[in-house]
Amino acid sequence: MNNSLKIKERYLVSTIRTFTIFMTVLMTLSGCSIVNSLRMMNANNGVIPKWSDETPQIVHIGTRYIGEKPYIKLVANNKQELLFLVDTGASFSMLFDTPAVKNLSFEKGFALSVAGWGEDNATPAYQTKLSNLSLGKITFDDVNLAYIAVSQSQYYHHQDEAIFDGVIGHDLMKHFVWTFDKANNQITISGEKKTVYQSDIILPFNTSLSKISIPATVHFNLDKSTTRDIVIDTGSRHYLKLNTAFLDNNLGSLPTKTIDAADFGMSGKAEHKRMTLPQVDIADLSISKVKANVIKSEDEDDWWIFGSALLNQFVTIIDYPNEEFVFRKYPNAKFKTKYNLAGLDLRKLRDGRLFVKYVFPDLPADKANVVAGSIIESINDVDSAMISEADWLRLVDKPSEINICFTNDKCIEVKTTEIEGYSVFR
Repeated sequence: MNNSLKIKERYLVSTIRTFTIFMTVLMTLSGCSIVNSLRMMNANNGVIPKWSDETPQIVHIGTRYIGEKPYIKLVANNKQELLFLVDTGASFSMLFDTPAVKNLSFEKGFALSVAGWGEDNATPAYQTKLSNLSLGKITFDDVNLAYIAVSQSQYYHHQDEAIFDGVIGHDLMKHFVWTFDKANNQITISGEKKTVYQSDIILPFNTSLSKISIPATVHFNLDKSTTRDIVIDTGSRHYLKLNTAFLDNNLGSLPTKTIDAADFGMSGKAEHKRMTLPQVDIADLSISKVKANVIKSEDEDDWWIFGSALLNQFVTIIDYPNEEFVFRKYPNAKFKTKYNLAGLDLRKLRDGRLFVKYVFPDLPADKANVVAGSIIESINDVDSAMISEADWLRLVDKPSEINICFTNDKCIEVKTTEIEGYSVFR
């Protein structure tokens, strides 16, 4: 069988798998929710971007990375500046109930349930419409979005966690070539053909149910690996996600030391295991020591995802018109997995302070009796408003002694060490 036929066969299998998973999720919703979710996925099919008369058709958009996730600034209804997450894992674009969004005028449309990462119920939402949405010199008119009261959902502990205003998803992203360059804090949107370098790694991607995926080989040990299409999800802050069903059915047990962890999505909290895999191969690109989140599932085809923590260590280009994905190496840069050795998941509040989103069981923060939901005043005598999520992850990626003070005037010392078989290997 030639390579072209192999690729087509792999994409057909991947599409069938993705459709099966998607329908399984939808079947947990009511019949009306199923229909409305499909309506929302296609609601912007007739919405076409308009470029200003300026040429070339390239926009260096106002960009902000929070932790690993990429955000851009745009303008809604000709007046309101908003901060949107750029999320290739989102089938449709969304608005959240932030103060900036509440300044806009929009009407309530058909009901929706937005599901995702998490072990609880989907988050209620409804369809709405903005008269226009502008990304620099690109404008969309009469744009459909899902409106979600996310500050009141299981996604957040605090209402003030809602620090961004919405999500730009596949329905609007699909018109452009997107270049993500975290090292230079820049996202570029282009309506023209991408520039390709000889050293670029270029892969065809598959689009299925408004998600894109690329082929990769995941190695679990010296003897066991699997090759499959893995979804590209810029809205995920992690490296790699996979599922317990595949490991249980094919390995019998997890291949390395694991730690207990959790994360939060539109379906609440998802507790899971984290471990380090020896290698992931993407075409000619080999990446060593990749942290993976192993999520409970009964389906081997569920939760195969590359997140922004992995993608951001390269310049990545998503060429939607030509269905190609590009990895471009940074000069003299080596891939590095970061580890939260303190076991303390911190996030930003709207006023800039850090707060405790989650405490990993049996790691130093848990042993120091840190409580989820606590707001942090300072870390090592630096006001927490001056410390970014990226600063925190750099600090806890190496053995150190950390002084943390909370708003209740309590201070603790957290001492971090390497974790054999997880963050370090002898």
